[in-house]
Amino acid sequence: MQRRDRFTNPYWIGLIDPKQYLMLLAAGLGGAAGWWLNIPAPWLCGAMAATILIAITGKGAPLVRPINDLAMLSSGLTLGSAVTPETLRTFVTVPFSILGLFVTSLIVMIVTSSVLIRYSGWERRDAVLAATPGALSSVMAVAVEEGANIPRIAIVQLFRLVMLVAVLPSVMVLAGMSMTLPTATQTPITLFNLSVILVIGLGSGMALKALKMSAPFILGPMLSIGLLRGMEIFPGQYPIELSTAGFVLIGALIGARFQGMRMREIIAIGPAALLSFFVATSLGFLGAILISKLVGLPLPSALMAFAPGGLEAMTALAFALRIDPVIVGVHHIARFTLIGIGLPLALKIRPSLIRGPSL
Repeated sequence: MQRRDRFTNPYWIGLIDPKQYLMLLAAGLGGAAGWWLNIPAPWLCGAMAATILIAITGKGAPLVRPINDLAMLSSGLTLGSAVTPETLRTFVTVPFSILGLFVTSLIVMIVTSSVLIRYSGWERRDAVLAATPGALSSVMAVAVEEGANIPRIAIVQLFRLVMLVAVLPSVMVLAGMSMTLPTATQTPITLFNLSVILVIGLGSGMALKALKMSAPFILGPMLSIGLLRGMEIFPGQYPIELSTAGFVLIGALIGARFQGMRMREIIAIGPAALLSFFVATSLGFLGAILISKLVGLPLPSALMAFAPGGLEAMTALAFALRIDPVIVGVHHIARFTLIGIGLPLALKIRPSLIRGPSL
């Protein structure tokens, strides 16, 4: 039996593209610059800014699947390792806050799409897809199938995500809403415990991927490692170097999504994107404040959980700001799953939701 070279496999072959490493180098340098400038969430924000710059000049490339999966796995391991027994006790309020998140997300979609139709002159189809919060991959898949205006939907979605990552850390730090996690220094994790965590995290991610679950490499490690760490199994401080590498990779993933876009396109859609960002974010935060008061979810966690951004970015941002990333991650996974399943199903049952006349 002839041995197959792994780099002939479509999954791996993209790794031979030098532009992949240019993007990662830019992300690392951007993160280091952010750290040197002492901005909030420096490795995430700096990496994102640098890779956006490379992408819109046409010098970069979308990151290939192995790097994407590595970024997600790194994020999932970081989230799972952040779990404490106190985190598990907080989950008593989660079912109620997730219900509030679903209602808030529906309101965000209805109001934001109506604003885009009324004030930006968008078609209903494009407006609804652009207004859908926190599930970019699912939204773009529907946009392709529906023949929607993909560039402007992508720009509005990405602009909202970038603004959240760029602006939210500074706002929350200035408002004194970070540093809600315990800051006590733990004993560094042993090499054996770290090795076991990496193996379990990778194995659980691969298992969920085989089951075709959404976001498997975040969900698998977060649940498996989180449960173990919450039970005080495999204790010790997760290496900050691995967390930092995860921030850089997530920042690179966000920035790489701008590949193929040009500055003139972004500027042309800028007013609609800015309007969508303010409406969606304001409604999301109003829902977060209400749910925080009703169910007792800490306000910093609620704001980050209800922010209309992406799963990987918001959870990484929460960790960087020392806001409980697992509570935030669970909410974003719930919304991601709801939209990923619910949007195509709703359109199959009632196509007029986006194909009908303007709202």
